[in-house]
Amino acid sequence: MRKPTGNSGSPLGPQGFGVAGLFVAPRHEELVADPWQVRVLGAHTARVLRTQAISALNVLNGHDLDITRAEIEGHRQPQRDRLLNIDQAAEKLGRKKDWLYRHHKELPFTVRHGKALHFSELGIEEYIRKPRG
Repeated sequence: MRKPTGNSGSPLGPQGFGVAGLFVAPRHEELVADPWQVRVLGAHTARVLRTQAISALNVLNGHDLDITRAEIEGHRQPQRDRLLNIDQAAEKLGRKKDWLYRHHKELPFTVRHGKALHFSELGIEEYIRKPRG
């Protein structure tokens, strides 16, 4: 435990209402090294230390997730989407151009550029893989 600042050598000094720093609380690593120190903590201090520990855990877990995500993304090639014209999309879908013109509003991979219709290649691939009932 850290040495108290002033206050007749006791680990806890007087507690004021809403004023921080009037007593010395053990640090997290001190509590881990000597768990019996938790006995000198007031309820408020215990809550503050618990909140700090949980916050630190959340930060560390987020960091682990970022590392895992980077490792996973490093093992697969990033997919780049490209827009297909009506002929390319019809060929990829195995449909006639006429069918695409009639159903383009219902298809989730349709991209309009003014009057021109284009189709997301990744969207078409997902559409083909996705089972429909």
